[in-house]
Amino acid sequence: MHNYQLFTAVIAIIFFATAFLLVRRDTILPGSALRWTFLSILILILGLFPQLSDYAAKLLGIGYPPILPVLFACMILLLKALLSDIRSTKDRVKLERLVQKVSILEQAIEKNQQAAEVKEKS
Repeated sequence: MHNYQLFTAVIAIIFFATAFLLVRRDTILPGSALRWTFLSILILILGLFPQLSDYAAKLLGIGYPPILPVLFACMILLLKALLSDIRSTKDRVKLERLVQKVSILEQAIEKNQQAAEVKEKS
């Protein structure tokens, strides 16, 4: 085993152990836990057997095999950023609607209080 293989294996094992502990402690939401578990297993496999990326790069016609995991990592990060933006936008719309509903309810309460005060005076 070469030094770079040992290094990638140690990094992959640390990442897998960290992701596994976070999933076990329910720190990660259940929907995301499956994705992180799959990703950590994939990283563990590529970390233990880095020659798999060489084989995959040959199949895809990529001349410089080490760039393949980097390319996949970039794609995953971009996808994650896109999903995060979509979720943030949905949350912002929900928050704005809730604020509008609360404002309408506050106005209705004020009207009812004013009507009650008018009835008491008369």
